[in-house]
Amino acid sequence: MRLKLISGNLVILLLVGLGAYLVVRTQLHRELSRQLENRIGDDSELFGRSWRAEGARLAEGASNRASSQEVQTVFTASGEANRRRRAFEAAQDVSKWFQNPVRGRSERPHIVAVIDETGRVIARDTDPNRMFGEPLLGQLPLLRQVLKRGSARFGVWRHEDKLLQVGIAAARNEQGGVVGALLVAYDLSNGFAQREAALIGHELLFITQDGVYSTSTAVDVRDRVESALFEAPLDSGTFAALDGKPTLPWTARLGRRDYTGATAALPMSRGAQAAYVLLASNDKHTALASIANVILWLTLLGALVVAIYGYIIANNIMEPIEQMEDDLLAVINGRGDVRLEVETAELGGLSYRVNQLINLLTGVAEEDDEGRAVTSSGGWEAVSNSDLESSTRASAPGPLQTEDPELVALAAIPESQYYAQLFADYVAAKQSVGEDVSNVPEQRFIERIKGNADHLRKKHGAQMVRFKVETIGGQVNLKPLVID
Repeated sequence: MRLKLISGNLVILLLVGLGAYLVVRTQLHRELSRQLENRIGDDSELFGRSWRAEGARLAEGASNRASSQEVQTVFTASGEANRRRRAFEAAQDVSKWFQNPVRGRSERPHIVAVIDETGRVIARDTDPNRMFGEPLLGQLPLLRQVLKRGSARFGVWRHEDKLLQVGIAAARNEQGGVVGALLVAYDLSNGFAQREAALIGHELLFITQDGVYSTSTAVDVRDRVESALFEAPLDSGTFAALDGKPTLPWTARLGRRDYTGATAALPMSRGAQAAYVLLASNDKHTALASIANVILWLTLLGALVVAIYGYIIANNIMEPIEQMEDDLLAVINGRGDVRLEVETAELGGLSYRVNQLINLLTGVAEEDDEGRAVTSSGGWEAVSNSDLESSTRASAPGPLQTEDPELVALAAIPESQYYAQLFADYVAAKQSVGEDVSNVPEQRFIERIKGNADHLRKKHGAQMVRFKVETIGGQVNLKPLVID
């Protein structure tokens, strides 16, 4: 019984609690994953806009320096050597100018080159001989537009083994004619990817057809992402992005974690086939779903409380029941003096009624709180203090003295004659009211009366208790008379 009471409540609590936990966690995880997909798609568009803004600032800076005195003097210099020297000095000055953090970046550009009207490099920074005379029109379609239109442009340039963000601005003479161009290029390095990743809140990777060029991620993550991007089922989206086509957010399991990513072409990277990847860990962005763990812990705590409370309640119910069972077994085995002593709110009433039944069956009289005693017949007669005081009390051995002749006479009857006469009067009274007395054996009747008399005598500290038969309203009762 204890196990049923406890386990039943526990099973219900655990089913409800664990069910709520699973439902809430699943729904939260699904909703947060959906939000992550939407967010990373939006952030991919925001990065594309940021890239264009950064490229526009780079082109504007190149245009500013292309019109500076340092660059203008390159195209007015006489002699090739003098022109190369001035171009190198101008490139160095421009490189330092761009290094100012106020202008957006704290590092020097990877390349600053002064270019003539034919698209060949006059000189670059760091090394006046490096790239000298190198034709760039075939490498940079963007340069052809700048020289043709006399404008400023930005884009992406694959030069040697580098992936560069480049800004190009036309250089003009005093008459306004295009005489050359100024090129400023930054390497899309790991450091650049890390800075941009910190701004957008996602990991950032730059990729080419050869694989991952730079990344803000750890090396092991980079390797897993590279393998996933260029293998089914993500490879088709990767090559589409490298060709400049938009792609949808994707999910992939990299190692032991799930990731959501978005692959898109780098704006203004025509001819370079470069793209970027935004990457987010699902575990990080769905961590809010762990709030459902509160339900789990509360369920487990509730289960513990229910187990403890159930154990206490079960004991409060079962212990009295077990005690009642033991007492009833004792009565069945002949212990007529045993009574149920259970006084709990739940079982006290039942115990009281069972004791009444035992008293009735054993012929023991009892009294309620109002001083009413139950007789062997089950009827009730008043036994009040006035009844006791009306009797003559004998506090010491000696002849019984009383003012009630009836009591004197009753007390004087020998015990054997008294019980025989009481039984005869009881049978006669029962027959007079039409009751069947064939099932009332004399010996059992006398034993019950003796038990009742002994109980009342001890209770009231009396010398003697005797009964007389009364018929009231068709009900036969045995009225106890307490004699001191």
